[in-house]
Amino acid sequence: MHPRAVSIGAHETLADAVVAMQELKVKRLPVTQSNRVVGILTHGELRRNLPPLKDGLTPWDFAGRVGRVRVREAMRQPVHTVTPGTPLTTAIHTMLDRHISGLPVVNDDGALLGMLTLTDVLRAEAKTPRLRWGAVEQHMTVGVVTTPADAPAHEAAAKLKISRLRVLPVLQDGVLAGLLHEVDLAEALDRASAGHGDTVMGGQFLLEGKTARDLMRPPTGHMRGGTPMRDALSQMLALDVHGLPVVDDAGKLLGVVTISDVLRTVLGQAKEGQVGMG
Repeated sequence: MHPRAVSIGAHETLADAVVAMQELKVKRLPVTQSNRVVGILTHGELRRNLPPLKDGLTPWDFAGRVGRVRVREAMRQPVHTVTPGTPLTTAIHTMLDRHISGLPVVNDDGALLGMLTLTDVLRAEAKTPRLRWGAVEQHMTVGVVTTPADAPAHEAAAKLKISRLRVLPVLQDGVLAGLLHEVDLAEALDRASAGHGDTVMGGQFLLEGKTARDLMRPPTGHMRGGTPMRDALSQMLALDVHGLPVVDDAGKLLGVVTISDVLRTVLGQAKEGQVGMG
């Protein structure tokens, strides 16, 4: 774990949480009350509880509404926690099974001692000398959810939502052309909705005329087949990403190595569900 984890009080406002996350560059904050961890506030919960831009609020009104919402109203609870004595394998299983990226570390009284994140686990594993995992093909996810580059953006957005992925590989004739990130789609929807009221068709209306190609990022960070799994781990840490596409010499997508694939390899487990870059 990393100690000195920053928390936020249950009675503080969403505005306080936004400032804390931006300044500290974190995506989750343990929520405390009477010195005990009572919940967790993630970037996702925070975003869902901010006033929508389509309401046409002035900056003054927007700030006022954000300032009236308390963290306790947006936090996720009950919160999954671990203690300093919890076996690391148990903590990893909890994060994998619950689809969460971090666990507050508490003492017997529930007081916050630190945070354990998936990135902490990867950094610790990267320092061990025993890594003999073979190549990425032995561990990668092959049943990858993808989208054609010319597919309507709203269809790609629906794929991300239904599959609960954060990143969608974008293909052109089977070749990796780019990566579509959930955060980029959300920002595009925010910009498009700012000048509109509520619409029946939602994202389909707001993203009309745009394709996956219009919103994708360049395919940086991909790996070639045959890359050692140890290098995939190092590259994830360097790029601060939770998934890397694997391509052949012609750029054809072979699969993806996700953070879940790496953690299952750490646990010595066989490959499980074929999903995508979650």
